[in-house]
Amino acid sequence: MGKIKVLPETLSTKIAAGEVVERPASVVKELVENSIDAGATEISVTVEEGGKRLIRVVDNGCGLSRDDAELAMLRHATSKVATEEDLYRISTMGFRGEALPSIASVARLTLRTKQRGELVGTRVTVDGGAEPEVADEGCPEGTAVEARDLFFNTPARGKFLRTATTEWGRILDVFKRTAIARPRIRFSIVHGGSGRPIEKRAGGLKEGVADVFGRSILKELLEVSVSIDASTSVTGLVGNPALSYPTVKWLYTYVNGRWVRDRGINRAIADAYSGTIEAGRYPFAIINLKVHFDEVDVNVHPAKTEVRFRRPSFAFDMVKAAVREAIGAGSMSFGKVPTADVPEDALPGETAPQAGAPERAFKEARRRPAFNAREVQPTYSKGPPGAGLGFEPTEKREEKEKVEKKVLNPEFTSMEMVGQIWGEFIVAQSPAGREFYLIDQHGASERTRFERLKDQFYNRSRVSSQYLLVPERLETTPEETAVIKDATEVMARLGFEIIPFGPSLKKGGESFLIKAAPDILEGRGLARLIGDLLEELTELNRSSRIEQSIEEVLMTLACHSVIRGPRALTKEEAGALFSELSRCDLAGHCPHGRPVVKRFTREEIEAMFKRR
Repeated sequence: MGKIKVLPETLSTKIAAGEVVERPASVVKELVENSIDAGATEISVTVEEGGKRLIRVVDNGCGLSRDDAELAMLRHATSKVATEEDLYRISTMGFRGEALPSIASVARLTLRTKQRGELVGTRVTVDGGAEPEVADEGCPEGTAVEARDLFFNTPARGKFLRTATTEWGRILDVFKRTAIARPRIRFSIVHGGSGRPIEKRAGGLKEGVADVFGRSILKELLEVSVSIDASTSVTGLVGNPALSYPTVKWLYTYVNGRWVRDRGINRAIADAYSGTIEAGRYPFAIINLKVHFDEVDVNVHPAKTEVRFRRPSFAFDMVKAAVREAIGAGSMSFGKVPTADVPEDALPGETAPQAGAPERAFKEARRRPAFNAREVQPTYSKGPPGAGLGFEPTEKREEKEKVEKKVLNPEFTSMEMVGQIWGEFIVAQSPAGREFYLIDQHGASERTRFERLKDQFYNRSRVSSQYLLVPERLETTPEETAVIKDATEVMARLGFEIIPFGPSLKKGGESFLIKAAPDILEGRGLARLIGDLLEELTELNRSSRIEQSIEEVLMTLACHSVIRGPRALTKEEAGALFSELSRCDLAGHCPHGRPVVKRFTREEIEAMFKRR
């Protein structure tokens, strides 16, 4: 008995069906996914005139029997689902039984197929939706599908196609995102009869990325590997923060090995890079989120490019924590990001990643939910304000705070300051003398202050404060008054003590006294700082993305705590800064995403002066 069956109407009506053939790239996507589901290890694609004249997909998969080949041309005929329950545990790329009949209705389609071990194969031809013609065919094992003259019988739809070059570019996009998701399958694609094929070899994820994007990109990539259990993981590769783009084009996101467009996953990746790339830019990432099949619904969009999560916040946190862990581990490579050592079988959606430190990072991220500021009462530390950039010996600060921080970036521990440029950039070298570093002292101090504030806010419930010798008066408009009153508890946890002080004669709202402030600010320009924070505090009161809003507030505090402009540093102060940076997450970038450290080797300098 054949494998392919026509679905009953009660089931087919519950499938989110629709026209799957929008343009040549849609045809390539559907046919290649059929080949993957057939268990192929080699898939080749041939395209002419951007797919308008010819699309041919050949695979060495299991092939079809004669009966199944005939049934495959009927709408909602499939071997991949049989009951309504199957819709909630889909593990194949296709499942609707729409691809072949939809393609056959707008093209001249020929299907040649033979099962393994059979003596003769089958040829099915359908001309623009006409009755199928079936005959025996001598052909190799596997399946070959040709779609010629796309939209020949619907010229109005053909007019909406772009130039052959544009359509070929869209086909290449489909080819790339499909090929890199299946490292064990050998893919090839060629445009035109005399063109040179683009090939993706069978192998590991690294090899596939090298074939598709070029081997030079490997040194800019970091491995992502988080495993919660056998059915829940995040795997893939992400780029060094220096590798960023103005659009999301280079975000390749998958759910259980299926490429999807999902704003939540894209946002999780972008949030993970917060503080390492500039606003409005996006990283390079190949991320596969593996979840249990009952956690995700793929029966949402006709093209199967959208999904719906049962627990979207869980998926968001999983991806963000995994990516953050990866870029945190590689942030101090200064352009020498170690090539991601991905095992040969580290295949998105097919191999369970290793558990360990990344899982702990995810659990740590899960311990940072939206907070209730009313549960926390502020406490204050007294002491005179500091001076300058405020770098005191690290041993003294650690004794005062009673905190033992782990060294995350050992490169900084061995740096020695050799000078300054313009009073703003530190020149440091390694002990071996084969490399030196330029460090933006303003950006570096911002990063250390930002990480200190985050640690106090999340891990100690409040930011350390000090009382002001003379309280500072703050005048507000009626709108600003409402914002400050709504944010009183949050401000207390951020280290401020602000009390009402009667009506404001200047602005029409109320006036307040700032009695205490975060000690990191050293009592400078507090009224202006509160004014800068008002917009962020307004967003904090409304936003569902509490953690990101809090970090923006902390970022502003860190920025205001650092003196701008030239400032001479002693070697001891520079050493204290290096020591702090060695314990900072993402120390290679300031909180706004700008680079803090640039590394130069002796070889590079000698080559610059043509001494090599």
